[in-house]
Amino acid sequence: MSPKKALVLGTLLLVPVLVFLFLKMFGVNRFSLRTYFPATVDSTMVEGQWRYDTTYYRVPDFQLTSQSGASFSQKDLEGKIYVANFFSTSCQGPCKQMSTQLSRVQDAFRLRPDVRIVSYSQKPEEDSPADLKEYASSFKANPEKWIFLTGQEEQIKALVRNGFRLTSSQDSAAKNVMEEPITKFFLVDKEKHVRGIYDGTDAADVDRLITEINVLLSEYNLENGK
Repeated sequence: MSPKKALVLGTLLLVPVLVFLFLKMFGVNRFSLRTYFPATVDSTMVEGQWRYDTTYYRVPDFQLTSQSGASFSQKDLEGKIYVANFFSTSCQGPCKQMSTQLSRVQDAFRLRPDVRIVSYSQKPEEDSPADLKEYASSFKANPEKWIFLTGQEEQIKALVRNGFRLTSSQDSAAKNVMEEPITKFFLVDKEKHVRGIYDGTDAADVDRLITEINVLLSEYNLENGK
């Protein structure tokens, strides 16, 4: 084989290797979800340039009661990402719409034990575990995947106010929010940060939620080298 032919052959063999290395280094989707609700921003001067480090509010710890009557806390969600929403069993319109959409989310991630759904009762004084169980059954909710919670009203108000930033710090404002249907879904990551907010009555926005759950799962896979 002439040197010229050998060079051409070597080049042809090298091209797929270079393409593979390029795709491996630059072909990964680097899209990342934003984090909501900044708490503080710290700034430092490094080599003549300002650098900023933002800390974010986290969903506060809680201890409530599930549809099975068992105690359920934030610790039961460790290592999980989850979709959170607020509802009541007596709410007919938007709550039924939201639960129908959450059924879609449950189906989409039925084989992912690291994805959960958490529905907090806005009227915990009215919604007993038995009421939650009956409501959950009507939407074919898997109790290992989709948890309905009731308990102390003050704890749920704290989640509304401090976790999902749905109201001011005034108790009266919190009460007003508790009385009106909350139609938002919240995507919460493993660090208890809110990473997405969606209209739970809008099928197209819930499609976006399903897509962004997959994006968040991919973020964790990249961090873990998978």
